[in-house]
Amino acid sequence: MSAPGRSGRYDTVPRSGSRGVAVGRALLALGGVAMIAWGAYVAVTRVPSSQWPSALVWLAGGIVLHDAVLAPVAIVVGALVLPRVPAPWRPALRGGMLALGVLAIFAVALLAGSAHRRNASVVPQDPLAALAVALGVLVVGVLLGAWWAVAARRRSALRD
Repeated sequence: MSAPGRSGRYDTVPRSGSRGVAVGRALLALGGVAMIAWGAYVAVTRVPSSQWPSALVWLAGGIVLHDAVLAPVAIVVGALVLPRVPAPWRPALRGGMLALGVLAIFAVALLAGSAHRRNASVVPQDPLAALAVALGVLVVGVLLGAWWAVAARRRSALRD
């Protein structure tokens, strides 16, 4: 990827030198590490050892799904879509496409699991409605992010 304005085809978000951004990134990284540690703790202490093989197969399936399907689709869609949209929209669309990939994985698991529920009270809501709401929130988030980027670029242009 090249810097903004060099090739005109792709651009990146410039690095911020502010202390607030560095602190925010560090807090996000610490939060991610804490969630991974909690997930590992729960997996070791609460998942019966008889279920570990199926859990490992499920995790390996996620890696295969990512490498064989999601990553190539993301590359192709990114190469086809991002050059055709205004530069301020690109970061929001990149984030939206990443979130859409995650939502697609959850959708498969949610729909597959809801088809054979033994106890309807475990997940009482309609899974399609939940996915529709999640997709709506995702679209609104992308639109707000793009609007924010366009507004910031306009403010920057007015100051210059």
